[in-house]
Amino acid sequence: MSKKSASLLVIFSYLPWWASVIAGVVVYISLTYVFPNLVTDNQIMVMVAGAGRNVAIWFSLLFLIPAVTSAFRHHKRKQLVEHQTSIQTLRETSWSDFEVLVGEVFRRKGFTVQENMTCGADGGIDLLLSKDGEHHIVQCKQWRNSKVGIAVVREMFGVLKASSAKTVYIVSSGHFTKEALAFSANLPITLINGDELLALTAEVQSNIDDKSKPSIQTSAVNFCPRCDCKLVKRVAKKGPHKGNEFLGCSNFPKCRFTAS
Repeated sequence: MSKKSASLLVIFSYLPWWASVIAGVVVYISLTYVFPNLVTDNQIMVMVAGAGRNVAIWFSLLFLIPAVTSAFRHHKRKQLVEHQTSIQTLRETSWSDFEVLVGEVFRRKGFTVQENMTCGADGGIDLLLSKDGEHHIVQCKQWRNSKVGIAVVREMFGVLKASSAKTVYIVSSGHFTKEALAFSANLPITLINGDELLALTAEVQSNIDDKSKPSIQTSAVNFCPRCDCKLVKRVAKKGPHKGNEFLGCSNFPKCRFTAS
């Protein structure tokens, strides 16, 4: 599916709210004072200018819609960042809000962020970043249960090579498979898992002081180095360590990896 172009009002909704207000004022002044004074000889254009003057206020008021939307987006971005306190709150975020959160974190890190303005296919690119004259692309994966695999990383590497960007960031609320981590090594690919995203979020939260800043609690989930499944707590039922807790692979009995 081809990506549809965003309308003018949609584009303004992603700009600061005051940009829409200024645009509305410019439209009103142009239709009310500038255009009528430019067409004084042609009778048809005079009639058009008169009609434009009559609807000038309505055309200018249209720009209040993206202004309000922009103000709401700004408030939402701020709340999403400030309310993150644990891996649980991160994974409870909807996929659309997850993209907004990631964009705001990069924005507070000094990047210029361009969000996907359409509901169509995004070509694998959720965010476009710019900083110090260099461009970067971002793919967001709000996967609560599955780990991001090598197929996604390979796909985004292909998107990167077809673009003029320097780096691709793949941001997940969960984790990446060891194959994905191995593939991205020594390539211009940065993988950011849920715990790392929480740490970045904590750095940019704008609380007044450290005492009022929420304590970021990262995920305590470990993964088996053999089969990449989750490690779970178990209690030894027999042997010299009977009654002691240990970590065992959730893929047991197919995988018998344990750790103390």
